[in-house]
Amino acid sequence: MSNGAAHPSAARSPSSAANGNGSSSSARPTNIVPTNNVTTAEGITVRTRIEGSLTVDDVVRQLCAALQIKGPPSNLSLRDEANDELVTNENLRQKIENKSNLKLVFNS
Repeated sequence: MSNGAAHPSAARSPSSAANGNGSSSSARPTNIVPTNNVTTAEGITVRTRIEGSLTVDDVVRQLCAALQIKGPPSNLSLRDEANDELVTNENLRQKIENKSNLKLVFNS
């Protein structure tokens, strides 16, 4: 995937590449993209760096491609794992900044 995308990975600590330029620094980088855990309908949890400028549709589409989820991405949505709140374009950035645990669910 290209920069500015949802980047699922195994549940490991973020790499130094998380600061956006691939270099590590002793100073705290200001442009780190927070990491969220996303749990799939199959119960698989992945750590995901989500770019806040993307739409929810783009995030879901990229998650489906990266996780090889069959079927159209339009059949899935993101919800907050804690309160089942639907993730929308309006609240996505807040969910990213709060590092909310999310779940990828089939629309009913």
